[in-house]
Amino acid sequence: MGRKALRALVVSGAMVAGVGLVGVSAASAVVPSDPSGSSRGGVVSSVNYATVRTASVDGLRVRLGPGVGSGILGQIYAGESVQVITSARDSGGQWWDLVVLQSDSAGGLPGGYVGWVTEEYLY
Repeated sequence: MGRKALRALVVSGAMVAGVGLVGVSAASAVVPSDPSGSSRGGVVSSVNYATVRTASVDGLRVRLGPGVGSGILGQIYAGESVQVITSARDSGGQWWDLVVLQSDSAGGLPGGYVGWVTEEYLY
């Protein structure tokens, strides 16, 4: 994983944990060690490092965190591949994937970019 992708992962993780950006360093990134999943702060997560999935719709929003209330970073389009880093279920029960874009997106995001997408539109 490149520096840019790792930095984006750390920032995304901090935002999910509610830490914000103040005082966050690469050393503070925590990766779940239990592949069966864990529950923390209303978000259930599991680790899926090797899963590559493809967007099934045009304009799938890439977000700062899991949930429709999180800021939108950009969009990916049908047929574009992403690698799943981890998955989380929001308080409403919807599953979200933290992903790395496998190549530049038609929506303007560069390959290696990290963000959250709803799992509903990936196959």
